[in-house]
Order: sequence, then C-alpha cells, then structure tokens
Amino acid sequence: MIGRRINRNRDGYPMVIVKVKNVDEVLTITETITGLGYQAYTPQSFVQGINNFFTVLQVIFGGVGAIALLVAAIGIANTMTMAILERTREIGLMKAIGATNRDVLSVFLGEAAGIGFLGGLGGVLLGWSAAEILNVIAMGYLAQQAAQQGGLPPTSAVYTPLWLPIFALVFATLIGLISGLYPALRAATMVPVTALKYE
Repeated sequence: MIGRRINRNRDGYPMVIVKVKNVDEVLTITETITGLGYQAYTPQSFVQGINNFFTVLQVIFGGVGAIALLVAAIGIANTMTMAILERTREIGLMKAIGATNRDVLSVFLGEAAGIGFLGGLGGVLLGWSAAEILNVIAMGYLAQQAAQQGGLPPTSAVYTPLWLPIFALVFATLIGLISGLYPALRAATMVPVTALKYE
C-alpha cells in the first residue's frame, strides 16, 4: 500500500492485456511490443516453443529412421543375393524348362517384396504395441492430474491415424521391392547352361 490513490496518468499501469483480432498476427504483435522495450507474453509463444521442440525430435527420429531404412535395404539386398547364389542351379532348371526372364524376375521380386512386407508388418505391430503401452501409462498419469485439478480426464494420450500403418506397410513393401531389384535382375539374366553347371 502506498497510502494514496493511484494516479494512472503519473504512475502508469503494471500490466496491459492486448487483444488481437486475427490469431495469425499474435506473434508479430508480440515481437513489436517487445521491440518497444516492454515484456510481452502470449500462450502461442509457449505452444511455438513446444512445436519447435517436437520438430527437432522429428528430425532426430527421422535421421535414425533413415539409417535404419538404409540398413534394412542393404540387408534385404544381401539376403536376396545369397538366396540367388544358393539357388543358382534351381534358376538354371527353371529357365531350362521354359521359364522366361520375366518369370524369374517376378519370383525373386515377389520374395523381396514379401520380406519388406513382413518387416513392415513387424514394425507396425511393434509400434502399435508401444503406443498402446504408452497410452495406458500416460492415461493413468493424466487421469490422476485431472482428478487433482478437478478437470475431466482425457480420452487418449497417443493417437495413431489409420493411414499411418497402411502407408508404413506399403512403403516397407516398396523398399523391399527396390532392394531386391538388382539381385532379381541378376537372377533373371543368368545363362541356363552356366547356372546348371554352378556348384
């Protein structure tokens, strides 16, 4: 208490609330107010900070995913190459009884796509299981927080859109197909006589 009536013209205001008509201009106006020498705070700044943090996380996980994808692609190509070496006489026999290059190519591309699909299916099931476990743990914690603060408990903590597992399966199958392309072409262009003589 200062013992007298506050004169706002002389003492000023401790805080001013600024309302903006357009939400898109909030951050711009906040920066303008800060540029005038005042402190300005908006919840959008906090949200933007969280978004920036999640963007960094996405880049990190994207890099890890890209390395894992490269390793998986090399693994599929290596597996298919070894399979072709082990089945060289079988390929020669297939071609000797009338199989065309296209038939042999289809067989090995189908196997490569199958490997990619099974790997993708395993990844989708693992990711879905991890999301469900995280959902149960987070929901328990968030429900406890909501009960303490008197709010409504959330309905879900982790949400997986339906298109994501479908896209993951298609993408994994496509990567398997691309990875097996060179070994399959190599198998398709084998000379039958040479393949039958291979030990």
